[in-house]
Amino acid sequence: MMATSHIIKLLLLMISLQLSRSTSLRRLHPSFIVMSQNKRKALSSTTDSSDGQPPPVYRAEGLMAVHKPLTWTSQDVVSYIRGIITRDAQDRNALGQYDGGGNNRGKRKKQMLKVGHGGTLDPLASGVLVIGIGKGTTKLQGYLEGDKRYVAVAELGYETTTLDAEGDIVKEVGYDYVKSITNIEEVLPKFRGEISQVPPLYSAIQIDGKRLYEIARKGEGDDVEIPTRQVMIHDLQAGSSLDDDVIKSGVVFAQKYREAAEEKKKDLKAAADAKAEADDAEQEEKNGNGKKRGKHGKKRDKKPNLFTDATVPMITSEENKFDIPQFTLSISCGGGTYIRSLVRDIGYECGSVATMTGLVRTKQGPFVLGDALRREEWTADKIYEAIVKSNKVLEEMDGKS
Repeated sequence: MMATSHIIKLLLLMISLQLSRSTSLRRLHPSFIVMSQNKRKALSSTTDSSDGQPPPVYRAEGLMAVHKPLTWTSQDVVSYIRGIITRDAQDRNALGQYDGGGNNRGKRKKQMLKVGHGGTLDPLASGVLVIGIGKGTTKLQGYLEGDKRYVAVAELGYETTTLDAEGDIVKEVGYDYVKSITNIEEVLPKFRGEISQVPPLYSAIQIDGKRLYEIARKGEGDDVEIPTRQVMIHDLQAGSSLDDDVIKSGVVFAQKYREAAEEKKKDLKAAADAKAEADDAEQEEKNGNGKKRGKHGKKRDKKPNLFTDATVPMITSEENKFDIPQFTLSISCGGGTYIRSLVRDIGYECGSVATMTGLVRTKQGPFVLGDALRREEWTADKIYEAIVKSNKVLEEMDGKS
């Protein structure tokens, strides 16, 4: 019985070794590698072009409009869209492929796909953002300079550093003269047509090679003279409510935003102070042990994100009624117009000060809010469908002009 037991164990060991060897051969044998390559080629045959070259990087090139959510920068949107179409190109083997023969024939160099936008919207603004993809990026300059439509919410009585809800209050002035929206409407004729405007200190305009907002954040804004520019206001109307599509786009609820932001800033400061103390204690301990202080590069002062598009306080349809000191503005204007500056100057004309508390871009060129691709629709298929549709519309417009 003992001998039989040993024989059975020996047979089991031999079977185990044979199975292991077979698995290794399947992993290493060139025939299996060739089969795997053939399988991959078969799977990608629907996307490879007939001449063996990679398919086009872009399924379509041109312009489209997306809806920029609150709290996102315009560049955030560009980066996100670029990521979507880059992954799509990779899935289609459109960014180059290895031919398996020891060389890189037909392989494209790594490239950043061309995506840009046609006019910045501030983080606390939402609405239409024109996006160019591929050759479409060459057409964006016209949208920077072209006509746009906005709906803004403004509030009399205070002015902030940024001229919107994000900044710190630096001026507070009464508004005794303004009793109703009618009093706002009385000063608006002075702001229609071609007007002179001083852009906000917190803006992307360059002075001596530096962005104004960079100068402002360093506390050097008082020494900067911002040049006046001429802008065109085609139409300007005051009101006391917002359309449903504007509310759906996302409008900041200024009072709730300031209150919540203040609490978040206190928490961030407390966390930063605690971290600084811990870092100092750690460094003192290292120095006490005879270790030299390491050289560290200067950390970039990154502005913290207080809210996301899901958590930022927004006006709802139940709160869609404004009375002095709050009012709404509907603006149709040319390129280069700063709505924050327009609201500030209307406040001055009313004998007070004013701040823009919410902004939605409802139209840019032929692109309107209702046609803008919303965040939940940002997929490669939807993006390219939108480009094809926009190309047809723009071609028809060019044919009629």
